[in-house]
Amino acid sequence: MKSIPDVIAELSRAAAEVPTLSEGEKLRLLGRAYITIHEGWEALGQSDHLQESAEAVDLIQAGRMPLHLYDDEMQAILLEAVKVIRQIEAALEARDAARPEHALADR
Repeated sequence: MKSIPDVIAELSRAAAEVPTLSEGEKLRLLGRAYITIHEGWEALGQSDHLQESAEAVDLIQAGRMPLHLYDDEMQAILLEAVKVIRQIEAALEARDAARPEHALADR
């Protein structure tokens, strides 16, 4: 499994190169973004948030029909996924920093 920073870098890079991506690559990126968001919400104990997430719905719908997406739509979806993944990453870091065992380890 790739680290969150690796996924962010991959999706950001792909968003800048959308016109050069094959439909298979686009589908793979949409899947990776969805899985990363899903796993992030689960790690935060908020898996129900996924059903409420407009970004997740966009990813699911886009994954069903990548051939019908214009380049600017694909780019917007990837960049929105990056934004959500960064928010999840920040929440995970904040949660880990607040844990008592983490505070003791830093001493």
